[in-house]
Amino acid sequence: MKAIKVVVENGQIVPDEPLEICGRCEAILVVPDPDPWDALIHDPRPRPELEKASREALEDYIEGRTTVLDPDNMP
Repeated sequence: MKAIKVVVENGQIVPDEPLEICGRCEAILVVPDPDPWDALIHDPRPRPELEKASREALEDYIEGRTTVLDPDNMP
């Protein structure tokens, strides 16, 4: 068994380097699922609740109402 690097171009799987394979070969292409958080973070629609929570958190930090998290004391 051999692992090779390939590129998908226009729906075709193209080897990244010349192959010395004779005849037919089969491969499994693993494509990762998109990260759902990525879509949420890059969503351009206004989110007033998130903006409000962000503003309040920043105000709490500036006013000194926050504490540093201690990983040793977390549940």
